[in-house]
Amino acid sequence: MKVVTGFLGGIIFGGFLMVSLSLGLPALAQTTDDTTSDNLTLTDLLPDIEKIYREALLTPFLKAEDKIYDEDISQYYHDLLEGSGFYEPISP
Repeated sequence: MKVVTGFLGGIIFGGFLMVSLSLGLPALAQTTDDTTSDNLTLTDLLPDIEKIYREALLTPFLKAEDKIYDEDISQYYHDLLEGSGFYEPISP
């Protein structure tokens, strides 16, 4: 009986603690309307994954294009890359 009472008391105490923390902490948060904040967000810290993916996918095709010495074949290969929608110049 003591174990059940202790278990239920711990659940009630933990629930009370969670509710009191969730109600109290947002009241302590400071929000500012200043858009020139020096605070970094998570999106500022993450690299541009789309750019890295496109560059990694496109680089072998661009290297292969450099190895084509015949002008007609090179132009055809370049037009093929552009026509497929795969080739878009990567902006820095």
